[in-house]
Amino acid sequence: MSGPAILVVDDKRDLARGVALVLSPVSTDIAIAHSAEDALSRMEEHPADLVLSDIRMPGRDGLSLLDAVCQRWPRTRVILFTAFGTIESAVDAMKRGAFDYITKPFNSDELLHIVGRAIKEMGDEDEIARLKSELSAETSFHGIAGRERAMRAVIDAVKRVAPTNATVLIFGESGTGKELVARAIHAESGRRAGPFVAFNAAALPEGIVEAELFGARKGAYTGADRDRKGLFVEADGGTLFIDEVSSMPLGVQGKLLRALQEREVVPVGASTPVRADARIVAATNVDPRRLVAEGKLRQDLYYRLSVMRLHVPPLRDRMEDIGLLAHTFLDRLGAAPSAPPKRLAPGALRLLISHDWPGNVRELQNVIERAALMCAGSEIGPADIVLEEDDVGWQPEGEGAIAYEEAKRRAVERFQRRYVEHVMGEWGGNVSAAARAAGITRAALHRILKRLGIATDEGDASLEESETSGVK
Repeated sequence: MSGPAILVVDDKRDLARGVALVLSPVSTDIAIAHSAEDALSRMEEHPADLVLSDIRMPGRDGLSLLDAVCQRWPRTRVILFTAFGTIESAVDAMKRGAFDYITKPFNSDELLHIVGRAIKEMGDEDEIARLKSELSAETSFHGIAGRERAMRAVIDAVKRVAPTNATVLIFGESGTGKELVARAIHAESGRRAGPFVAFNAAALPEGIVEAELFGARKGAYTGADRDRKGLFVEADGGTLFIDEVSSMPLGVQGKLLRALQEREVVPVGASTPVRADARIVAATNVDPRRLVAEGKLRQDLYYRLSVMRLHVPPLRDRMEDIGLLAHTFLDRLGAAPSAPPKRLAPGALRLLISHDWPGNVRELQNVIERAALMCAGSEIGPADIVLEEDDVGWQPEGEGAIAYEEAKRRAVERFQRRYVEHVMGEWGGNVSAAARAAGITRAALHRILKRLGIATDEGDASLEESETSGVK
């Protein structure tokens, strides 16, 4: 075992050796310094990943050491401890860049927990940096982010089918990025210089779909005050993407089949066909074989469309891609001149990964954009992430309108429950540590836990004991 490089700084030699002994299970690379000057000299020779320092020492104090480390080695975590802790000095230390603050005498388990959290955060930060370094290569394929095997298979299939003139049928749940895949097919094809025309068959009334696709002559129906050439003709020489193709009436599906076979369309109200050479990429949010079995998609049209079938997996089956996608969306937002750059805290990323994303990539994009908008600082934390279940529940189904204050109370309670469960989980159920991380008193957190009915393994007596025993 090697572990992170740790530097313990304290003018009291016994305490410094005691802290080093407590930390020996997490690293074999532990050095000791007995002054800030000695610590900085050692850092120049062998920079530490983690510095644990007393605040009150002869000469330069721990806060001065903190400032120097943050300036010279910004990735190094600094944990400060002192026998003279106050809320003011803790807040000052955290504002100046300290990772955490612990008051002597402290419990060995508490020290190990804080150090473990620092090590985990360093690992998370390295993982985020790795994800971001891979981001440009992973998303260079026309904006599609994908490390997970199923998504890489989709990208490989797009590369194979795009140069051909074959029709493609894409299926996947709503929000998975089917149109993005269709645009990638167009961009990789020999038709890339031609138009890409997108049409959602479910967005228009039944009687308008035919005219939109195939065109119409003036006077062919009420309101047809001019000739319409239709989307097939507009996409001539390019690609026509038809989303929710099964939403089209079966009669229109038959005309679409003829257009695919003959490369020509007959506008509504006309008798003469019009040539139209458009490549068709269709999509549906349901397995097309099920749609055929249910009679919603013509079998002959299904076979004509599915020369190549592509399944875009839901986000819950590609959790490995959530970090890539989230940072992609943040990078796009940061490119706007009026938007300050934001970064995603490791805890926020873990929260995103724990969600099952029923709305898929579209839902993730909305959550990231909302978090970036609402986040006051430069780092998006867990409290800034508002998931779909946080927007519902305050208005029970079938219940009439409720008063504003009652609706607010329910929404606040949902937020408190999710936030408290998260912070308690982060600190392994340690109420004192969780309260400090949340910026509230232990008593206040106890009251919230009691009100929400969240049990804790810690009793008041054991809490008192943990704060008055341990390393002296």
